[in-house]
Amino acid sequence: MKKFVLFCKKYAHMITVAVFAAIICCSAVIVWRNSFGNVVINEVCTSNVSCCEDENGKYPDWIELYNPTDIDIDLSGYILNKSADTDKEKYVFPDGTILAPGSFFLLDPGFVMSSKGCSLNLLNKRKQYVDHITVPALEYDSTYARTGDGSRKWEQKTPTPGYSNADGTAVDAPIEGSVIASAETGFYDDDFNLNLISSVWGRKVLYTTDGSDPKKYGTVYDDPIRIHDMSDDIDKCTVIRTVASDLLGRYTKENRYVYFVGFDKRAAYDDMTVLSVTADPDDLFSYENGIMVPGIDYDRYVEAGEPEEYETNKANFTRRGRTSERGMRFEVFDEDHKLVLDTDAGIRIKGLSSRWDDQKSFSVFFRKAYGGKYREEFTTDGVGFKDHSLAIDSCGQDKATKMMDAIMGYCMSESGCAVADRVPCCLFINGEYAGFYWLTDRFDASFFADRYGVDREDVKIIDKEDFTSGDEWSVENFDRESLLEYYASNIITAHDGDWPDYNVRFWRTGSDEGTEYGDSKMRPVIFDMNSTSMKSPEYDPIEFMMESFYPFQKLTEEDDNFRSDLVQKIDEMSADEFEQEKVLRLIDSLQERMEDQMILDRMRYFDCSAEEARKSFDESVDLIRSFYRNRWGYLETIKEKYLNE
Repeated sequence: MKKFVLFCKKYAHMITVAVFAAIICCSAVIVWRNSFGNVVINEVCTSNVSCCEDENGKYPDWIELYNPTDIDIDLSGYILNKSADTDKEKYVFPDGTILAPGSFFLLDPGFVMSSKGCSLNLLNKRKQYVDHITVPALEYDSTYARTGDGSRKWEQKTPTPGYSNADGTAVDAPIEGSVIASAETGFYDDDFNLNLISSVWGRKVLYTTDGSDPKKYGTVYDDPIRIHDMSDDIDKCTVIRTVASDLLGRYTKENRYVYFVGFDKRAAYDDMTVLSVTADPDDLFSYENGIMVPGIDYDRYVEAGEPEEYETNKANFTRRGRTSERGMRFEVFDEDHKLVLDTDAGIRIKGLSSRWDDQKSFSVFFRKAYGGKYREEFTTDGVGFKDHSLAIDSCGQDKATKMMDAIMGYCMSESGCAVADRVPCCLFINGEYAGFYWLTDRFDASFFADRYGVDREDVKIIDKEDFTSGDEWSVENFDRESLLEYYASNIITAHDGDWPDYNVRFWRTGSDEGTEYGDSKMRPVIFDMNSTSMKSPEYDPIEFMMESFYPFQKLTEEDDNFRSDLVQKIDEMSADEFEQEKVLRLIDSLQERMEDQMILDRMRYFDCSAEEARKSFDESVDLIRSFYRNRWGYLETIKEKYLNE
């Protein structure tokens, strides 16, 4: 993966003006108007998911130019556009832009190019055509490129930004057509025969049932496929990946279908949202590329003799950013098992220490580059999601009950702190039950813009490590009411373990927009509360907060009213959001809702019987219940100590 740093990939010092605009991407079939006496369009990417990162950490689509001559070419005043109308959607090269012989120029021109195909024109300063190409539809992270730098022949290839096109390999573009199944994705009561047919007569149909690539591992379809309950010790559904091929060995775009047979007869799935992820097994589990395994990254880390600390350990599943994202098919079935979302998306591992757990948490990203929408809307379990990205949360440290974060989220839902919507769910990965999870919003800029009516581009997300000076923690920089709610709730619930050393986050707008939430004040984010109510009810987190959490210490010492206001807020929230009977009823409700799924979850990961799983879950929930039954008496002592220190 190449980062955009300069326009020119060779002889970069020859470029006298370095400007970075927004990348445009298009695939091309050339209409030749260049005698190789000038610069040519050499490579185009219209769906850049992870192949090339710019200097700002963004992944714009891009165009590469190439100078095939033996002289410098002055690009000053040259125009790159999508249409004959040069006054619209164009990029004008700034004065002093020189492209050296045999060098490349990466460009982000700032107008939108469709991954479904577009045309590009390169004109000189006299507005004469220098080059013109028509780009076909492209898959994400592939390019339309000359087979050799400056050659007349084009093909779809793997990206080579910063390098010669000869370093790329050919990518077969899908042919027209599809494979049609006789049954739609969904839940079925009984076994049935599935028929597959190509939409174009005479083509061979290939399929797999384990999530693997049918182009590589597919079985030729000859007879109906018996779809039945695939479950054994682990619950399983049937995943069909299928393509059709022509006589030349070319393939259609893939179709995927998911079938759950007999699941509606199982109590664990009653009124439960079901998620299905279908991805290439190599992308998830292979030694070099799999994001769910220790893999090559861990072996290299061990060989280097580095210390075994989860904060610094390297493994495939600790990879972050776009390069760790893998394409997948994502389905959501609501609590009635109706399909409410079926789209291509990207998936990454999320979390810190939980990345080392067998059961991992995930982030889901919706992108037009995958062929879906930039934002997906659906409703399940009474919650409407309208997101650019989602989280599938395994609950990290709270493997025993998986309800601590939910308790905090539900209790704080009406506070001034940012709280994600959530629904309980179960997840299947390539047809295999992966456990009980919570489907939640993901805290990105779009979440805050949608939730609070502020400008998305103005949203700033601040983690604890982003603060560089004590002045940033001054109380005037915060929304005081939500800050008091944040500290009070964490004290009431005896948050410990991974807080406040970690999992501290705020958001604000960069400027004062003159609205209720667009006032540039920092407001807390409630997330990853999986270590609340884990301690004994007499535990005092304030002592630890004063010792190791500088902002709390600063506010306590510098704001004369902070101590008394915080104690008052603890009293208010103890009688309202965290009123004892209210919390106990919530725990009862969650236990009833989650129990059957948690039994399956524990049997999946803890090698125990159903009876042992139920006993363990109930005992763990009883510990939380006991905490909230006894916490309020100890809070009086904690508050008095804090006031009189």
